[in-house]
Amino acid sequence: MIRYALALPRCAVLAVFTAAGFAYGVLLVAAATLVVPYPAVLLGQFRIATLGRRLTRAWTGADLPDVERTPPPEPRRRPDGWYVHDKSLFRSPRIVRWLIKGEHYGNDPEVAREWRWLMLAPFSSALPVLVPVALIVAAVLLRNPLPLAAALLLAPFALRLYGSWTRSLLRHRSTTGWFDRASVATWRAAGLVGLSLAAFAGTLLNLVVVALSLGGLAPQVIKITRPLVERYRSHADLPAPYRPYPPPPLPDEDGNYRIGRTLYPELRQAISVQRYGWLGGDPATWRDQLWSLGALLLAPLSLVPALLVSFGFYGLVWQPLTWIFWAVPVGVFTGYWVTPFWLWYAFDYAGWLPAQIPGWTSIPLGLLLALLGLLLAAPLMRLRKSWDRLLLGPTSATVLATRVAELSTSRADTVDVQAAELRRIERDLHDGAQARLIAVGLGLNAVAHLMETDPVRARQLLAQAQETSAAALTELRNLVRGIHPPVLAERGLGDAVRAIALDTPLPVTVDVDLPGRPEPPVESAVYFAACEALANAARVAAHVSITLSHRDGRLRMVVSDDGPGGADPARGTGLRGITRRLGTFDGTLTLDSPAGGPTVVTMEVPCALSSPRTSTC
Repeated sequence: MIRYALALPRCAVLAVFTAAGFAYGVLLVAAATLVVPYPAVLLGQFRIATLGRRLTRAWTGADLPDVERTPPPEPRRRPDGWYVHDKSLFRSPRIVRWLIKGEHYGNDPEVAREWRWLMLAPFSSALPVLVPVALIVAAVLLRNPLPLAAALLLAPFALRLYGSWTRSLLRHRSTTGWFDRASVATWRAAGLVGLSLAAFAGTLLNLVVVALSLGGLAPQVIKITRPLVERYRSHADLPAPYRPYPPPPLPDEDGNYRIGRTLYPELRQAISVQRYGWLGGDPATWRDQLWSLGALLLAPLSLVPALLVSFGFYGLVWQPLTWIFWAVPVGVFTGYWVTPFWLWYAFDYAGWLPAQIPGWTSIPLGLLLALLGLLLAAPLMRLRKSWDRLLLGPTSATVLATRVAELSTSRADTVDVQAAELRRIERDLHDGAQARLIAVGLGLNAVAHLMETDPVRARQLLAQAQETSAAALTELRNLVRGIHPPVLAERGLGDAVRAIALDTPLPVTVDVDLPGRPEPPVESAVYFAACEALANAARVAAHVSITLSHRDGRLRMVVSDDGPGGADPARGTGLRGITRRLGTFDGTLTLDSPAGGPTVVTMEVPCALSSPRTSTC
């Protein structure tokens, strides 16, 4: 009986909570349109979603665990004092921190899933808990105890349905249907409208400043307004089209720094002038301005799906569903009864609709309008993406310049690594095998003089020479193994990784799915990358797993451990060394190491497999 008595007020609380969540979801759309307050308002969504999960889990028994959120990374400060984000530099970390937060939470699928729950909960999971509340209102108005008894009986079942539907909205699903994709496209297009209008405002500011200053202050204003376009580009999943930032100028013989035809005594001043020239001389800067002007045409088109869905579903369909909660109390206390189809009759009263059309037709019409909005979302989104790629995407010249810069950096890193490797080999030979071989030679020379006079001592020196030569041979084998392990050359990458896993002082699980062997240089680079990753994990973890596979022309190695997480390439040289080693072959390293673990290092190298593998496993 207590369960039935508690279920009824819980239904009322969940109904109010759902309505408040929907209102906050609308506020979140407005914040995303205004751009600037979006990260701060998003924190409120996190708190509402966390409270919703806990209430649903406690009152309905649904299996809905809390979400562990990864905090956004801190801005990265360069040695010259500037903060870097993508390919832009900022003096203050506040703008960079704001950009990082927006990108971090914008790429989090849990954020989109929670916002969808806020917007859809009033029309799905909230409907069951509204039934007992409506019965209570009917019992009060009719002064009849039967609706109250029905509400008490239905409340526990309504809570179960609420929990089931809430779980279906908040749980992670591996695949998405057409409705989900269309809904995401609808509201994603609406959100991009706000970002594009903000970029358009920045372009207007640029035009005003250029007109007033005759172009003199254009670089300073572009430096302020470019992040607005970059924010849009990050949400539209477009690569940065800007040319690589030039290296800092070197001092001349007189100690001055030359930028064009001007000499500057201070490096900071020279870098600032160089950066202004880089901003103004980059064609992508002016392409950004031209793209922003297109917002006047594309913004209304992108809003069409959201307006159709909002007016059709949230307006025409939802108006009779919410009528009982506000119109009935108004009618009871004032005697003025509003029709359930009040929005439809508002158009009729304005003379926009024929009087012969009944009000109930607004429901199917609203559904048709919402469906039309969902159908238009994907084509309009494709149109917008085509316009974005045309002007916001990198040009062939920018791609070439970026590629040249990457190859130059990769070549310099490769030369440095090879030089360091040669110095290590020289040092190991000089301090190890060479010293032992010299000792063997001296010992044999002493044996030649003692053979006739002291045979016992000669035999002892021969035994020592044999031990020294064995030790020298062991060191040479270890040195060769460090250059190119024999097991790698003979058995392939899979067995070589298994061999180092056996030598690692902690449990290591190795899963290999390689139908062939990559080229020897790639094989060697991936092998030593695995050695470095295992060495890093062995210091903090209790178990490591390694997965090797080859899909779509890319060799992929994933190293995961159960350590405390929080790995940062900026705090050590191990991950940076792996990145440089793989970068020689256009490989990439992706690190996922949230606080508390686990740490997952994903390495990918584009390559083809040649001969079949020789592993016996």
